[in-house]
Formats: sequence, C-alpha cells, structure tokens
Amino acid sequence: MFNLNLKYKIKKTIKSIYSDEFDKKIILEAKRLGLKNNKLSKISDLSKVEFRVFSQWGEDGIIDWLINKIKKIPNSFLEIGTEDYKESNTRYLLLNNGWDGYLIEGDKSATKKIKQDRIFWKYNLNLAEKYLNLSNFDEIIKELKITKKIGLISLDIDGNDYWILQKLKFFKPVIFICEFNPLFGYKKSISVPYKKIFNRTKEHYSNLYFGASIKAIQNTLKKEFIFIGTNSAGNNAFFINKKFKKYIVPKIKKYKIYRSKFKESRNKSNKLNYLNKKQSINLLKNKKIIDLKNNKILTIKEIINEI
Repeated sequence: MFNLNLKYKIKKTIKSIYSDEFDKKIILEAKRLGLKNNKLSKISDLSKVEFRVFSQWGEDGIIDWLINKIKKIPNSFLEIGTEDYKESNTRYLLLNNGWDGYLIEGDKSATKKIKQDRIFWKYNLNLAEKYLNLSNFDEIIKELKITKKIGLISLDIDGNDYWILQKLKFFKPVIFICEFNPLFGYKKSISVPYKKIFNRTKEHYSNLYFGASIKAIQNTLKKEFIFIGTNSAGNNAFFINKKFKKYIVPKIKKYKIYRSKFKESRNKSNKLNYLNKKQSINLLKNKKIIDLKNNKILTIKEIINEI
C-alpha cells in the first residue's frame, strides 16, 4: 500500500515546483510591462501604469512605476493586513526587487501559511503574528525592529484603518498606500468608530461596514504627504512624501479618484448578492460612523444623502 505521508510529500513538492515556475513566468512578464511603463515620461493618471502580479488589482504596476521614478528610495516596506500573503501589495516588491519586508497579520492560520511559504526563508521577511490595535501598536513595532527609513507602507485591515493611520503616519515613508471604503463617499471625512477588536464580517453580515472614507485618509496625511490618485478599482489611495514630490508630481497630469464598480456585498448566508452602491449603503443605514470634522457619532442614515 502506497505510503500516504510519502504521497503527501510528493504532491507538496510538485506543487512547490509548479508554483515556483509560475512565479518566474509572471514576474518575467511583469518586468516587460514595467520596462514599458518606465519609458513613460508623463502619465494621465495612475491607472495608466497598472498591472497585476500578486496584488488584488493593479497596485503592483503602480508601485513598480513609482519606485523606478524616485531616486534613493529606502528598499524596505511594511504591509499591515496580509492574510496568507499570496495576494498582497508588496509580494512583487519582495520577489522582483529584493526589498526587506515587515508584515503584520493576526490570523494564525494565515501566518502559518506565510511561514510555510518558501519566501519566508529565501528573503528578509519579518512577521508579527498579532492583530494590530492602538493598545499594542508600540509593542508590535518594537518587536519587528522596523528600520527608521522605510520606502513604502501599505495599510489594509478592513476596520480600524483610520485609527491606526494616526500612528503610522509618523513613520514618514516615501510611499503610503491606504485602503478606503468607497461606500462612504468622497466628500465627507468619516470612519467607523474605533473598536479594539474589529471583525468586518461580525460587525455586519454584508462585509461592507469597515474603514474610512477617502476624505478621512486624505485629511490625515495632507500635512506631510501628497495624494496622487487611486487605483482604477477605486479602493486604494496612493500618497507620496512631500520630500520626494519632485520625482512624481510633475509626471502625473491628474490625481484621479476612481469610483469603484465592484459588488462585494454578501447576504446572511455569507454569499455574494451583488447589490449596487445605493442598495449597499442603504443596508448599512443604522450602523454608526464618526463625522471626523465635528467629532460626532451619527448613524449612516443621518448623512446618507451627503455621501
């Protein structure tokens, strides 16, 4: 009888080899796209240099274009909210550019997969296995021993993004990427209230109640960073440290905010139900948000006509 353990090991080895070869092929193709993009002296907006390797949308291409335009950018990154790191904003930076990486992820099953991934020993990848909140922020940052000079920070924790951003901005990275909630509109500075343990699905079955509006993110970073646009999916905002603006600002004609078109709402059985934006925000009308301009807690239905 064939040894099941041996069968598993062979299967795992084959899968690893196949995965490694697949990565090589898509990275090679991405390099070609990157070289083509980098010849562009000026772009109309960030969507023009998008391509996807490991990112969910076109962030890989945007990041690649930015780091090739900025001189003497520190080759290290911090990504917060990575899940198993198969789909992320910084994996391409790690594999293609060899940057040093710092990851923060609280899901134990996800961090286990990261440590089992060959990249964990092949590259300088540092991992904190904790859910980040305001109480443990300093402890986790100290534990990771993050370098003072950092090239890029990517924040996507589906919850307390605005509140964690208040701490993160003092790192002063060259590039800042922050997810925002497109359902919260583009005019008002609003966020979900801070909660030490914020679980997007448990807060509302639709999976739509999380994070902050893009205006809240812009207002938080505007003192030391310049907003340069969003991805074409309309959920990630990009910022450049003002000290490096000369490398990027003249090269982008319009800092465009794309309106999201994806329909990710779920029903009570956790299945996609494809609600449009109006239906989605109406579903959340009784949930609380903070109007950050007035520091006032409201329900979404009180400002639904303003967003």
